[in-house]
Amino acid sequence: MTRNPPTQEHNLPPYMYDNAYEDEINLVDIWLVLMKRRRYVAAVAGLCVLAGILYALMLPAKYQYSTSIEIGSRSGAASLDGIETPETVLAKITESYIPLARQDYLTQHPELTGVPNVTARIPKGSQIVVLNGKGPETQGEAHKAVQQAVVDLVKKDHGRIINVLRKETEIRQNQALAKLEELKDSATLIQAREKRLVDISVLLTSQAEGVREDLARATSDRARAIAETKDESRALTLMMLENGMQQYRQRLAQIDERLKIKLVDQRDSLAKKLSDNNRSQLNQQDNIAKLKIQLNNLRETRALMPPMRSSEATGPGKSLIVLLSLVLGLMLGVFVAFFAEFLAKVRNQSAAA
Repeated sequence: MTRNPPTQEHNLPPYMYDNAYEDEINLVDIWLVLMKRRRYVAAVAGLCVLAGILYALMLPAKYQYSTSIEIGSRSGAASLDGIETPETVLAKITESYIPLARQDYLTQHPELTGVPNVTARIPKGSQIVVLNGKGPETQGEAHKAVQQAVVDLVKKDHGRIINVLRKETEIRQNQALAKLEELKDSATLIQAREKRLVDISVLLTSQAEGVREDLARATSDRARAIAETKDESRALTLMMLENGMQQYRQRLAQIDERLKIKLVDQRDSLAKKLSDNNRSQLNQQDNIAKLKIQLNNLRETRALMPPMRSSEATGPGKSLIVLLSLVLGLMLGVFVAFFAEFLAKVRNQSAAA
């Protein structure tokens, strides 16, 4: 006869049978207690749901109130730069402007006991600061007034910075315009000097022609004097003619030197000065154009939109509140059921004793 192979249960130690049995008994006891005290569970859950419904009906709808502030900008090296970093503006708004705006509103409305709070944040990678507030519709005007006051404080602070930047840029622009006019006057003087050099060149050319004619006549007279020289008086005349011819040659050499060398050098020098002047004028014109662009690109801080209320209410909906109250009621009901069962056992044990 073959023997049946031992099952897994035969290999279990005795204490494991007891634990499994106890777990099964405990689960059954829990279920029996819940069924026995189900009225407690239902009553507590019903009360919580009723309270949740009443709370949802009495809770006023809350709306989101918000506005966005675009930080003013100016022309930078390669792009537009904010007149202040968003982090600096956010710190000013959080630490100074919001408390000041709330205090001013409370001063203007002493009948109020509190003022709506406003929060500020910076969307990632932007030059915009967003103001947010949340409250019922009855506080809408207060939310809008406080947020508008914060916007006005930021605009006032940045307006001061913009005015300083504008005045500095206008001063630099006026200096550049004055320098451009000075360069234009200098160019006019250079051109006038060039014209005088042309007149001097014409005059020297005419003088050179006259000297050449005088030298030609002196040469002719010298030739006749040589042919007629027979005594000492004629020899003296010949010497005087030689001396005059020498002076004519020296004068002609001086005129040619000034006409062909000095005037050319002066003309080249003036031409270089005029070219340098023209380049300086172009640089000044470019500088003036850049300053004009900087003035035109000065953007003041502004609100992208006035403080507005969201079209839909925010926060948990009424159905969610009722659902949460039901879950809470079931949890409290279970606790009450077990507590009631505990009190019943205590009373039974006290009576038996």
